[in-house]
This record gives sequence, structure tokens and C-alpha cells, in this order.
Amino acid sequence: METDSSGAEKITPVESGTGKKAEESGKTGPRVIWQPLPGSQTRFLTCPVFEALLEGTRGGGKTDALLMSFARYCGRGFGEHWRGALFRLTYPQLADVVAKSKRWFYSIFPGAKFNESEYRWTWPTGEILYFRYGATEDDYWNYHGHEYPWLGFEELTNWRNLSFFEAMMSTCRSSYPGMPRMIRATCNPFGVGHAAVKARYRIGEVSAGVIIHEPGQQPRVRIHSSIYENDHLLKNDPDYLPTLEAISDPNRKKAWLNGDWDIHVGSFLEGVWDAAKHVTEPFAIPPSWTVWKAMDWGYAAPYAVYWFAMNPDGCIYLWRELYGAGEKAGQGSREDAADVARKIKKMEERDERFGYDYRINLADPSIFSKNGTDRSIGQIFRDEGIRWQEAWNAKGSRVNGAQEIIRLLAEGKLKIFSTCKHWLRTVPSLPPDELNPEDVDTTAEDHAWDATRYGVMRRRRSPETPRPANDGLDDEADIGDDGRHFIRI
Repeated sequence: METDSSGAEKITPVESGTGKKAEESGKTGPRVIWQPLPGSQTRFLTCPVFEALLEGTRGGGKTDALLMSFARYCGRGFGEHWRGALFRLTYPQLADVVAKSKRWFYSIFPGAKFNESEYRWTWPTGEILYFRYGATEDDYWNYHGHEYPWLGFEELTNWRNLSFFEAMMSTCRSSYPGMPRMIRATCNPFGVGHAAVKARYRIGEVSAGVIIHEPGQQPRVRIHSSIYENDHLLKNDPDYLPTLEAISDPNRKKAWLNGDWDIHVGSFLEGVWDAAKHVTEPFAIPPSWTVWKAMDWGYAAPYAVYWFAMNPDGCIYLWRELYGAGEKAGQGSREDAADVARKIKKMEERDERFGYDYRINLADPSIFSKNGTDRSIGQIFRDEGIRWQEAWNAKGSRVNGAQEIIRLLAEGKLKIFSTCKHWLRTVPSLPPDELNPEDVDTTAEDHAWDATRYGVMRRRRSPETPRPANDGLDDEADIGDDGRHFIRI
């Protein structure tokens, strides 16, 4: 193993020239030899890490490498104990990978048989590879209790989220001693699951080949593939590369020709979001700038707190983030409101010394409802020294807030610190609502979005609207006729 400058492990080939060689002629035709291409195919096939993703451009030979990662262990003495399942999102999508398996396996393994009705390869020595499909976490129950020491997922970005993928990991096991166990996946950038895959493998944060270690999880790594490694394709199909180069859609071209993950195809902010323009490295916020914060509360779902600062030219910076994420995407950290309030207070303990004065602090109005309890969430925060005001969340506020975010981004007046990791993970990739294209899909992880919407609008309820006593609201701001906040001096 190598290490990068931070000491993290990096993948290097542990053997070279690995591939499956036919022991005798196929049913027809000459003897067939398959060897991995130098580069990503070889690294993928020799990777010792439990979970590996082969991602990159189109035409890099990812599907062949996925099939061979199972086949290379056939005839090694594991027999019927070496079992694998290769998944696509839907049944029709299996046709291409099945066709490719027939192209190779019949020639390389003359005794191997494919069962058309069961979509299953069986080797003379007992090994079995199934072709299966599954879309949602509920589909896992079709495989509950199964044992697959090898799991493969073709085109991982076809899944909207990774709940099925993660649930199936529990089936990657074997009671046979010395059995290798591995999860292998392939994909290009693009697709509905683009953001989920990018987040899992920390693409843009962790370099390809660097092993990701997280507490309580098996190690995982991604390996980057490029069409320029595939000399066979470029030689035998000279029109393929010009076809990719001629793609008119800039995002699709970036994804399929360059393997670029810094795209947000089909997102609500497509066409206005530009990471190069809108993401900035942290700097010290001058005390003369106006500062405030906003929160979207969540317990079972994530909570999101963001600190805002506006410079004299009206440019808003999101410069601090507190995000309550659980183990799975979309799950909250299930923290008590008092604990979150104490976290906020600790993060702000030096701010007064720096001259920051938070006179506007906006939160979802729902936190001020008691709902039959003695204290509202807002009151719990207030008891811990964190005072919130109702954000503007009346009819039309979602669409108006969305348009304000778009306007600020378009004018270059909304900047995000690179340390706001969850904002950058979720907001740029949010899809539009299918029924209301003027809003984001509220079933997606939109908590950072909502907190931002509250913060950039800086509005709350009408001043004529009565509110109950002891509701936890701060009284230090008045509201003008247009709904804007005004600080009492």
C-alpha cells in the first residue's frame, strides 16, 4: 500500500496481468484469453478493499471488469460456496450485462451454463452467479437471509438513493473458511443517484484510490476509469470517441467524456449553480458586517443551522454550519433540542468578543407550537439561551424564497463557505417538485435549503397576528409592511 500526504492508504496493484484464461477452446472459435487493461481495470480486479466502486467515463470497460471480478474466483476451490448476485435497478436493464456475460463466459469457461428462466450462471465446479434487480429498501426482503460473498451493482447512479444497496450489504457473508467477501459497483456520473453516490464515496473531498475508513463501517474506495485507457475500443470503434465529443448537453458531456462529478443534472438550481463561482474558502467575517442565523428543526429528520453574514455590497455568505445528520441519508441525529441549543451556544461563545451581534435568528414557525406539551421546542431553546424568531413561512413563502435564492446566486450575491459540507452535499442537487416545478422536491433532503430560504428572506409572521405568551420568541425585532425585519436600537 501507498499513502497520500495525509497518511491515508492508497490502492496499488498487488498483482499484474490478472485475468481469466480459458483452459481449453470454447464451444466454437479459437482459444479465448481475457486480461484487464492496465490502469483502472487492473486496480479494480486486484483491489483488496471490501467495497470498491469503479466510476468514470463511458467506454472504460467497467461492465467487463465487474463480471470478471466474480469470475476470477471460479475454479479456485470454493465450489458452491462462491455465490454472487449482480444487481440492476430494473429487470429490463439486466439484458445488456447478461449479453456481455455470455460473450465472455461461454468462451472462457466451456462448461459454464446459463439458465434463461432463472437468470443464473452455474459453473461445473459449483459456483453460481445470479442476475437480479431491486429498486427500494423493501426489495431487500426478497433476499433476506441469503448468503452472497460477492455482490455487484451495475450503474449505481440509477438508484435514486442507496437504501437498497446498503440493506443488501448484510447479505455479503459466508460461513465457509477463507472465503473472500466483497462488494463491487460501477457507474458513470449522471443519473438520479448522482448525489447519493458522490456523497458515499466523498467524491470531490477524497481522491480516487484513497481508502475511506468510517467508524462502524467496512472500508470502501473508488477507482477512476477513463475511456482513454481502453485502446481496444478506440482502435476497433474509432467513431465512439467523436460521438462523445459531439454531445451538445454540457453536463452530459462532462459526465460521459470526462467522468466529471461536479455536475447537477436535472436539479432545481441547474443553470444557476456554479461551484467555482459560489463556493469560497473560509475567511474571518469582519465584525462590521451584519450577521444572523436561521434553523430548520428536525429530530427524526436532520436539523440544519446556518450562520449568515452580509457585506456592505449586499453579498450574503453562509459561513458556519451545524447539521444533525443520522447514519443514513435523510435521517436525523435524534438529538434533544436542549443539546442542540447548547451546541449552538458553544459555537457562539467567542462571537461576542469578535463583535458579532445576532439580533435576527429565524426558525421554522412550527417549533413554537406546544402541541399538548408544557414547552415548545422554541421555549426549550430559549431556556438554554438561544432565542429564535418565526421565519416567514406563510402561503407563497416557499416559491418566493426559492426565487430569492436563485436571484442571489444569479447575481453572484450568495456565497457558501467550503466548510458547509452538508449544504454543498444536498442543496445543489435538489430536484424540482414534480407537481410544482417552482419549488424543490420536499421529499428530498431539503433541510439546508429550508434554513437558507428562511435566512435570505429574513421574514416572519405578520405583526398583527396574535401569538401565545411564553412561546419562546425573541421580541427584539419589528417587521415592516413588506415583511422585512428591523432591529430596535
